[in-house]
Amino acid sequence: MFSRWPFARKTCPDPDGRLGAAAPRASGACLALRARRGAIAWLRAVDVLVSAISLLVATTVAGVEGPAAARQTSLSLDATSMLLFAVTLSATACVFPLFALYTETALFHWKPALKAMVKAATAVLLVLVAGAALLRPPLVTPAFLATYWLMSCLGGLAVRLIGRRLLFLTEAQGIVARRTLIVGTGKRAQEIARDMLDHPGHGFRFCGFVADGFEVPPPLPRPEKFALVADASGLSAYLREHVVDEVLVCLPLVALCGTVDALAAVCEEHGVAMTVVTRLFELPNPRHRPGSHGGEVVVTVSNTLADERELLVKRFLDVTVSATALLVLSPLLVAVWWLVRLSSPGPALFVQERVGLNKRLFRFYKFRTMVRDAESMQAALEAQNETNGATFKMRNDPRITPLGRLLRKTSIDELPQLYNVLRGDMSLVGPRPLPVRDVERIENDWPRRRFGVKPGITCLWQIGGRNSLPFERMMELDIEYVDTWSVAMDLRILAATVPVVLGMRGAY
Repeated sequence: MFSRWPFARKTCPDPDGRLGAAAPRASGACLALRARRGAIAWLRAVDVLVSAISLLVATTVAGVEGPAAARQTSLSLDATSMLLFAVTLSATACVFPLFALYTETALFHWKPALKAMVKAATAVLLVLVAGAALLRPPLVTPAFLATYWLMSCLGGLAVRLIGRRLLFLTEAQGIVARRTLIVGTGKRAQEIARDMLDHPGHGFRFCGFVADGFEVPPPLPRPEKFALVADASGLSAYLREHVVDEVLVCLPLVALCGTVDALAAVCEEHGVAMTVVTRLFELPNPRHRPGSHGGEVVVTVSNTLADERELLVKRFLDVTVSATALLVLSPLLVAVWWLVRLSSPGPALFVQERVGLNKRLFRFYKFRTMVRDAESMQAALEAQNETNGATFKMRNDPRITPLGRLLRKTSIDELPQLYNVLRGDMSLVGPRPLPVRDVERIENDWPRRRFGVKPGITCLWQIGGRNSLPFERMMELDIEYVDTWSVAMDLRILAATVPVVLGMRGAY
């Protein structure tokens, strides 16, 4: 089913975004804008840090400029030098905003950022020179000033390029670029849709309108994206087949009262955030208040409403643990790779497309534990499936190699998924990613809420019985994780996974 969709990839480049039968991740409706504002806020602190590092590097360069200068500076900063440093850091915090370095333009357009950075660094350098003329510290030499200016320019530009790159990575994971449906086709709904289309950098991707028809005629010329993709009764079917991160309800109050309960039930069942736009509260400046969308006060109904700070902590935990584990376990990974290659014909790694966050397909890695053509042989074994749900499990699967049985028992075959975690396709903790075949066989909609969070290497049912649990119980535990997730919960699950893996319980 999914294979015929050429755009079934993590970045979802196609405007239709048809990927499969899973529900997307649902976080706060304003997570996209808050993520960008948060990145810009962090730049203020990082710029001061870069300025401090530039001063220290410049001091080192001045210290090796010559024997006399080395005796004078030698990194033994006196009171006047420390005062000059404080003035420079304060100037950085005060001058940089004057050159629009804390705007989205500076973050996402490198040429204006480069020009602004050179101007701002030069202005701070002038403050530094003026302070040095008054305080006359011994370390301020031509080499010191040139080094500081160059380091400040390069460092400031680098942190903006890195910040932009990190935001683009989160965009691929559905955090910054939120695929949005609009319920309603009135004037305000069309204004919001046009704003999304005109400003994709704001973090929203307009997917279409949900309505029986246009309440008011669309503008001429009509934008290509102004399309009716479903009516209210077809919303559930559309969510089942497409990547949608948010449903934005923009209806008149009368229509809202009659449909909001049904819309909320559908969105909650699919794990999709629902944002309701209302003009009941005319605030003087709602754009600067939390919980706004397109300048309107909103209420977000979501079953996975997580604080973005916790999401950042979770991602930091994923990156640090996976990178460290890959480094420490690299000898074991290489040894297993060779053993798999030598023990049976075929590649060492098993690569399969699985359904991840928001119905995005990704390449899933593990050590191969079956014969080379195991997937093509599965159809003949379907009658021997030992599970009562969408998954396929056989305790004595004839396709498993002798080495593969040992790798499964010890869970060593799962170690390559650390690379998926490092890439951002998966997390250390989350519902296990299902193959496309299993997702297509999920009959009810309620288990699809498990797709509202990023899949993981371990989860609640991995520590509570693993393969011995029935499919429905696995799904219930996944939904429990979605509803109660926290960083502390992830840490508890990781700690509980260790004895389960060492005891080789429930793995086959």
